[in-house]
Amino acid sequence: MSILPFNLNTVQTGKAKKEKIEYIEPGAHECKVTGLTTSDQLEDYKGSPFIDYAIISNGKVGRCRFWAVKETDKASTQEWKTKQIKDFLINAGVRDFSDDSNAMNDAVGKSLMVTFISDEYITVNRDTSEPVIKTSVKYRWSAKSGGKCTYNPGMNQTLSDADMAEFSNKHASWGKANAAIQEAATDEDMPF
Repeated sequence: MSILPFNLNTVQTGKAKKEKIEYIEPGAHECKVTGLTTSDQLEDYKGSPFIDYAIISNGKVGRCRFWAVKETDKASTQEWKTKQIKDFLINAGVRDFSDDSNAMNDAVGKSLMVTFISDEYITVNRDTSEPVIKTSVKYRWSAKSGGKCTYNPGMNQTLSDADMAEFSNKHASWGKANAAIQEAATDEDMPF
């Protein structure tokens, strides 16, 4: 048997195209639950415990986050958190709640209607430390698959006037500090 060389110098290959992920936008969407993640599965996570359901709707992805009930929560908060996730599970078609873990996992693969809203928040650019305003899309509520799930743009959460004033002050301070740093760097580069 004779083996031929590959002639790798003559072969053209294409770079693997990075798949563009599209995210769910605010509104009411028919969704399918595709996975479940809990905060304890995340390495070095030290925030409040949560449960995330990965969902997909018309090729767009999103998540439904539920905050775990903590002993330190007020009774009304504990009740609200429990009701919120149970409503989601019921709307996804889960019927057996005798074991929390099994009930939560049983939602994977099921469909339901979900309303998402946008939420503005102030954060800092990781590279430049510049204060910026960003928007996230959050779970609001759900309904059974094919059911009515209400959404209107007035549900979206925007920054208050006080938050905008705080952002303006932080950004102005950052701008002054950044200008002073750039001026100092320019002065040091002078040859005399």
